[in-house]
Amino acid sequence: MELQDLEDKLKVLENEFEHRKTLIMKEYCDANNPYKIGDKFTDHIGTIIIEKIYYKFIMGPLSNPGCIYFGPELKKDGTPKKNGDRRRAWQSNDIKK
Repeated sequence: MELQDLEDKLKVLENEFEHRKTLIMKEYCDANNPYKIGDKFTDHIGTIIIEKIYYKFIMGPLSNPGCIYFGPELKKDGTPKKNGDRRRAWQSNDIKK
C-alpha cells in the first residue's frame, strides 16, 4: 500500500463517518420534534405556520441539534400578514417549553 492509497481510504472513511453522523443527528431531531408541516409554531418573535423543516446540527454547551421551522408570519388573530413575510424559527426558542 502506498501513501496515496492510505489517504484515499481515510478520505472514504471520513466521508462515510460524516454521512452516518448526519443521519443519526437527523434521527435525533425527528424523535424530539413535536411539530409537523402545517402546525403553528410560536417563539419570542411571533407565530408562523410551518411550511418547511430544516435541521441544525451544531452541538455545544449552549446548543443541541434541533429543527428550524420556516413559514409565513401570522398576525395575532392567526391570519397571515398582508405583506407575506416569511421567516425561520428555531425549535430551541419554542414558547411552549
